[in-house]
Amino acid sequence: MIRGSCLCGAVRFEISGRPSTFSYCHCSRCRKSEGVFAAVLVGKAAYFRLAQGEEHVRRYVPEAPWTHACAFCDRCGSALGELVTGGVYVVAASALNDDLGVRPTGHLNLSSEPAWYEVDDFKKFGSNYVTPN
Repeated sequence: MIRGSCLCGAVRFEISGRPSTFSYCHCSRCRKSEGVFAAVLVGKAAYFRLAQGEEHVRRYVPEAPWTHACAFCDRCGSALGELVTGGVYVVAASALNDDLGVRPTGHLNLSSEPAWYEVDDFKKFGSNYVTPN
């Protein structure tokens, strides 16, 4: 079981099983909600359980053409990802309290990467580490 929470602890969740993907997203929306990029886990919704604080979860739902909502704690503002949508969970790895035992496998939306930041882990992972936009 992997546990996670917001900064103030009002929202707590648990993930069982391994995520389907663990990647870094550089899209402008992830940058603005989490920083330079968002480390994002995606897995089966059945593996996700909101253990506490549903009343503190708020969602920013963007207008079309955007499709992904952003969930956050209304007390401390911590980014939580999208949580559960369409049969999958989408969770911000920054909210995890425990080590998943897996590491990110790619970068998404590098065309949105800010000019002042450069991905430099190509040396470690090679060109296959980058996921096309």
